Amino acid sequence: MDYDVSSKKEQRGVLAGMLLGTGKKAGENFYIQHRQATADYLLFKKMLLEQITRKPVGWREKETARGDRLLSIEPKLTPLVRVLVKKLYSSDRLVLTRQFLNFLTPQGLAIWFMDKGSKSFKKRSGRVRALEIFLNTNLSREANEIAIAYFSQVWGYQWGLSRNRDLYRLRMGTRVGKEFLSFLAPYIHPQMLYKVQTSYNTTAAT
Repeated sequence: MDYDVSSKKEQRGVLAGMLLGTGKKAGENFYIQHRQATADYLLFKKMLLEQITRKPVGWREKETARGDRLLSIEPKLTPLVRVLVKKLYSSDRLVLTRQFLNFLTPQGLAIWFMDKGSKSFKKRSGRVRALEIFLNTNLSREANEIAIAYFSQVWGYQWGLSRNRDLYRLRMGTRVGKEFLSFLAPYIHPQMLYKVQTSYNTTAAT
């Protein structure tokens, strides 16, 4: 994986991806929570945050009433973290803007997709006929249209809209989807490789 966070641009890109992914606002800061099954991926995020903030990142564990183990990390609050959280949230509501999306780098996009991306295989008569890629933003139509314009104008990838009850997510078809996953592949953590594998047999075996 090619993650160099020595520059401010790369630091902003990675943090933006984390905030758009599983990052949750906590005052002026944010935290990330994962299930035990993706602990290695969370440790990777912990390492990146320590490189960016140059401070140790705490690690907490708790067990839910159902017996699931949840792991969480929270970076030390730095001016860069504070600014990015403020730009993405209005009070406690996430407000997606083109200005914030412009902070993303390929690494940040990969983190966003590892956190919120998914895929499905459309089958007919027992055979796979198509691949669908989703970015599960779960935001308003207007917010998703901002994201669609950003991806098209900055990266050359055209997403469509998919409605999920009262909210929307982004959707790609087979050809463009495979191109997008190939673009992200160099930045995907080993534990999350299944999200960018486009072979049905390979995916089913992982």
